[in-house]
Amino acid sequence: MTYYYPAIIRKKNNQYRVDVIDLAGCYGEGKDKADALEDAREAGGNWLLVEAEDGMDFPKQTHLDDISLEEGEEKTMLAFLMPKEGWEE
Repeated sequence: MTYYYPAIIRKKNNQYRVDVIDLAGCYGEGKDKADALEDAREAGGNWLLVEAEDGMDFPKQTHLDDISLEEGEEKTMLAFLMPKEGWEE
């Protein structure tokens, strides 16, 4: 199953950071935007796997239109493909 969550992309001190705003404490960092997005996808996938293993419900998704940005920030949706129950990793 695929889950979608919004993220905010920021550039600071020649680094990028991508915060997955609905997943508490979940973010990715990298030397460029692509690396930061990849790191955020991995972090988000792991975040969701831990929640699923603990039997927790996934958080409700914030709509992109409801996100306010500061100067220099971007917003995007990230897709997280989660294995179906019973799949071997």
